Amino acid sequence: MNCFQKEKGEVIECSNDVMIDFQRKILGDAVRNRALHKALKKVIVLGKTTVSDIGAGTGYLSFLALKLGAKECYLYDHPDILALARKIAKDNGFAKRCHVIPFHSSEVSDPVKTDLVISETLGNFATEEHIIENMEDAKRFLKPGGMLIPENLRQFIVPLTSPRVLKDIDIWKQVEGNLDLRSVREYALQNLYVEKVQKGDLLPGGDALKLWDTIDFRKKNRSVRTGEVSWRASKNLTVYGFAAFWECDLVSGITLSTSPFSSSTHWDQIVLPLLKEIKCVKGDTLKLKITSDTRHTVGLRVQWEVKHTRGARTLERESMDTN
Repeated sequence: MNCFQKEKGEVIECSNDVMIDFQRKILGDAVRNRALHKALKKVIVLGKTTVSDIGAGTGYLSFLALKLGAKECYLYDHPDILALARKIAKDNGFAKRCHVIPFHSSEVSDPVKTDLVISETLGNFATEEHIIENMEDAKRFLKPGGMLIPENLRQFIVPLTSPRVLKDIDIWKQVEGNLDLRSVREYALQNLYVEKVQKGDLLPGGDALKLWDTIDFRKKNRSVRTGEVSWRASKNLTVYGFAAFWECDLVSGITLSTSPFSSSTHWDQIVLPLLKEIKCVKGDTLKLKITSDTRHTVGLRVQWEVKHTRGARTLERESMDTN
C-alpha cells in the first residue's frame, strides 16, 4: 500500500478501514482486473493448474483462477485480510479448493509447490510494495517448469516541462505570512509524489521517454536498481522535475501500464521534483541517474541526481534523496 504522504522515518499503521478502502480501489479498477483475468485465462489449464497467490488480499485473483477452472489455490497474506477472503470463498462455493495460509509468504518455510505463482504487488512507484523481493522469494513456491505472473517490468522516466504539477507540490513560497520556509521546502521536496500527470506536462518528442530499468522476474534480481539516462534539448525549455511510470507484462501479450499515454488505472504517476528548475537552451544535455532500494531493511529509498551541461561545461548539479 502506498504511504508516500508519511513523514520521513515515521511508520504509519494501516487500519482495517484503510485496508478495505485500498481493496475498493483495486477491485474497482476495470483496466487492471480485465488484464489479470485475461492473463489467468491464457495460462489456466482446466482442472489441472494449481496456484499460489502471494499477497492475496481479498483473494480476488485466486477466485478468478478458480472460476477459470484452476484445481486449487493457496492464498498467502496477513490474517486480517485473509479472514475476509475465507468468507468470500465460502460465499462463492470455493472453500474446498482454497487453502488460506495467514502469513506473509516469506514466513512460510516449506510451501506447497504449484504450477503458477501470481503476485500483484505493484505500487505507484512500481517496486514500492516489494514486488522484487516477493517474486524472488515466490520461486520457492513454484514447481519445475511452472509459471510466474507477472513476467517482466519496465520503468520509464521523462522530464516535466510544465510547472502545473509542481505548483501543487511546491507550495512553500506561497504560504501566508511571508515566512522563510526554505528548510522545510528542501526537506519536503526530497520525496516522491503521487500525481496525475498529463501528456501536456511532459517533454514532447518520440525520444523523450527513457527506459531506466528492466526486470525479468523469471531471473534473479537485485533489490537495488540503478539507471542512467540523458536528453539533448532540441529547443529552449525549462525542466521542473521528472515523471516516472511503468509497464508490466503479466504474460506475453498482456501488459499493464501506468503511463499517462495509456488507459487510466487506480495507479497514478510518480513525480520526482527538483529544488530549482533547470533552464536549458537548444543543444544542452541533461543527465539523470536514478537509484532505488527496496530491501526490507530499507523499505523504499529513491535517489535522483541531475547534471546539466552545455558542451564540456557543467552548469548545474542537483542530488535528491528520500532517505
